[in-house]
Amino acid sequence: MARSTPNQQLKEMLLEANWTAGQLARSINSEGKAQSLELRYDRTSVAHWLSGSRPRPPVPQLAATVLARRLQRPVLPEDTGLAQDAVGSGPASPPAGPSPGDDPLTSLIALTRADVLPATRSALTRLPYVPVAVPPPTWPTPPVFHTAQASDTAQPGNTGVRNLREMIAIFARQMDHHGGGHARSALAAYLGEDAALLLSRPQDEELRRDLLTHTAQLTHLLANMTADTGRHALAQRYLLTALDLAHRAHDRRTCAITLRALSLQALERGHPKDAGDLAEAAVRTAPHVAGATRAFLLTQRSLTHAHGRRRREALSDLVDAERHHTPSPEGQGPFATYPRAGFHYQRGEILLALNELPQALLAFESSARHRQSHDHRLTALTQARRAETLLRMGHLDAAGAAWSAFLQHYPLLRSTRADHALTRLQAGLRPYARHPRAAHILDAARAVSRAHAP
Repeated sequence: MARSTPNQQLKEMLLEANWTAGQLARSINSEGKAQSLELRYDRTSVAHWLSGSRPRPPVPQLAATVLARRLQRPVLPEDTGLAQDAVGSGPASPPAGPSPGDDPLTSLIALTRADVLPATRSALTRLPYVPVAVPPPTWPTPPVFHTAQASDTAQPGNTGVRNLREMIAIFARQMDHHGGGHARSALAAYLGEDAALLLSRPQDEELRRDLLTHTAQLTHLLANMTADTGRHALAQRYLLTALDLAHRAHDRRTCAITLRALSLQALERGHPKDAGDLAEAAVRTAPHVAGATRAFLLTQRSLTHAHGRRRREALSDLVDAERHHTPSPEGQGPFATYPRAGFHYQRGEILLALNELPQALLAFESSARHRQSHDHRLTALTQARRAETLLRMGHLDAAGAAWSAFLQHYPLLRSTRADHALTRLQAGLRPYARHPRAAHILDAARAVSRAHAP
């Protein structure tokens, strides 16, 4: 497809790579052969591209792959000037969500790139959240049940896998301590640069699956942080990209955990039917997992049953989850553990949805006892739920004490969920404004809100 202007982008990339037109053509042919494609491009072909013509797919993607490897940095097909839709795609246009057949790494780079730039981030944040139907993933035959933790031990010297695992621990801890608003852009930049570069290098199949799994988990964490800042449509796009990356890794467990996150998001956004379908898909995707992961998947399905007024099914799943829930060994990472505090918090949510207030209160109190004091976000949200339950039961003084505990942690957070809890605090206590305890808490809430305002 011809165009009127020379391809300056490709020319500059060739100069940066210190490659001739012939070297680029040979590299593209070699990469195509590795993907079972018989290509016969030469320096004349590249000369035509430099003058303005564009090759058909998948050549732009192949060119981006070999140039990324040569330049040691992420390169998108659009960066080469060879993509068919390169003209007219302004920087303010948000990238579309991943589609079947898309390369998930390309989608991730495009999405994180748009996220870290203020001009394109604003367009991403204006996107509306719409629940999506996720088709059941297909798996290799014979089935491969891959978990990155199992294969890490076989490659202890691999620094790429180790670095990704360290980043997972760091950003998960950051989220638990201070909320999604802290260091979210740093994680987006890390994924779009460092993680993408690791995946662009040649590697054997097993190592590539490990890298894909850990990148999927980091993308999932970025989705959680994004949702905690109120950017729900963008969070959904990250979750769908994480799902695709995990599927490419043949990692059923990470796929199931990501489907669970999509279910929880749909439920919180007011789409219980979609949430139930996604929760069911999560359980079916990893039918052989046990222990913490099995309990984690079952509690979400139980919650969707509870919101759908399916009491018997909700309690059945909750009992099954309690049977599977066991303490996880230390050092397994956030995607292999289900802390006791988190399990009891979810149990409280299920019982609250079933209107079992006394039992829900006991669950939230158990969750609060098991929270770590430095996990400010998790502790604050647990105390908020405890306070709301106490208030529904008519225990005003006890609710005030729980709200006081919430307010101690709230100033340390950048979390939309915590902001919403503060709003509910003020709305819930306003009818009792003449009560001394409630008046004191409301004054403290107003002071904290003023100090916390941007």
